[in-house]
Amino acid sequence: MPEQSQRRPYVAPRIEALHTATVGKHRVFDLSPSGGFAEAVDVDALLAEHGSPLYLLSENALRAQYRSLRDLFVLGGVRTQIAYSYKTNYLPAVCAIFQQEGAWAEVVSGMEYQLARALGVPGRQIVFNGPYKRDDELARAFQEGALVNIDGFDELDRVEALVVGNPGLRPRLGIRINFTRGKTSWTRFGFNHENGDARRALDQIAANQALELVALHNHSGTFQRDPDVYRRAAEVLIANARYARSLGLAPTVMDVGGGLPSDNRLKPEFDLPGEAGAASRLAPFARAVLEPLSQADGAFGTHPMLILEPGRALVDASMRLACTVVATKDIPDGGPALVIDAGVNLLPTAYWYEHGVDGISGRGEDRTEATGALRSTQVFGPLCMQIDCVRDNAALPPLQLGDHLLIDNVGAYNLTQSMQFIQPRPAVVMLGQDGPELVRRAERWQDLFALDRVPARLQAPGYELDD
Repeated sequence: MPEQSQRRPYVAPRIEALHTATVGKHRVFDLSPSGGFAEAVDVDALLAEHGSPLYLLSENALRAQYRSLRDLFVLGGVRTQIAYSYKTNYLPAVCAIFQQEGAWAEVVSGMEYQLARALGVPGRQIVFNGPYKRDDELARAFQEGALVNIDGFDELDRVEALVVGNPGLRPRLGIRINFTRGKTSWTRFGFNHENGDARRALDQIAANQALELVALHNHSGTFQRDPDVYRRAAEVLIANARYARSLGLAPTVMDVGGGLPSDNRLKPEFDLPGEAGAASRLAPFARAVLEPLSQADGAFGTHPMLILEPGRALVDASMRLACTVVATKDIPDGGPALVIDAGVNLLPTAYWYEHGVDGISGRGEDRTEATGALRSTQVFGPLCMQIDCVRDNAALPPLQLGDHLLIDNVGAYNLTQSMQFIQPRPAVVMLGQDGPELVRRAERWQDLFALDRVPARLQAPGYELDD
């Protein structure tokens, strides 16, 4: 008889959903304490005055982080200029603080450009990026001396047409250059280095004496934790600057964009092994940019300017969200859970980041930092969506109805991407040099419908929406 096969029976492959807490390469939850502000915060008083939830903004944190970053990117003979990324958090008070500190404005739309000008930013201190700029927006930017980084050949052709129709207009241009690096390369934006598009764009600019090439620009990702990406970006920009000079162009600005990380923490499914909880240490990023620039041998002239476009690294840690426990639950197969009055409508980045969470228990004079055995706790928001989960594994002591939470690192992309879904958006209070200051009032329900009109024939008795 033939020998019986020892092979195991075939089992068809299947896709299985794994909860992040079951994946072994990361801790089940973060036992490290979340961050805080230098300013004393009376959470009770602020929530009583302005309502819950409430964004809290630290002026000291904003200024300290700006100065720290500015002082890292220093190189003899190089003018370093920070252009704050408005899209990260365009709360006017935030933008005004950075402007006071010496920052330019980096904008990616006509709306953001108008905000910068309304805040008093001169046109020549605006860097205008992005894949879509209307002709009227381009014309205004050129007239006011803004630096406009061109994103593609269609836009470059439109710029040339604008110049033909406006004799005497001399646009100050940069071109955005991308390069290929692994599977996550940001090659959607700009002109590619490897396939020759960047050189072809420079050829086109050199052939038009009405155009002035000022800058070469790159932006290669968000929450980018690999300094070598910035080193490669600097090398690519320098190589293209040398080619530009061979054509008779004279770029003086190397713009390495933004994407620097904050101290927030990616969820395990978006993280790399061993990286969870790693704080951002930005000195290696500065070296990665400055070392190639120090050896550029005049590619950007004798007194080059280095532009940085940080957003997250400047503002993330400057904001916290104060909120209130509105229900407690015990979820089958999930353990203890809290429902709070702030959800992904106010914290859209909770889908990708494990924001630090602190619990505060008690009320009034009895209020203290919550104590007790830490346990993995799910934290849900108030929305009627199963996916409204702020943290699926926060390390928290037992909390009760009415207790407060402080959620950290909410300054980047939460305010600008917040939505008016089911709930209006809360106020923002700045902990400033003169104490707490209201810098955005809470929305009322009427604000959500202020732009709407109901035809008279549809208005029922008692209609008062337009009042």
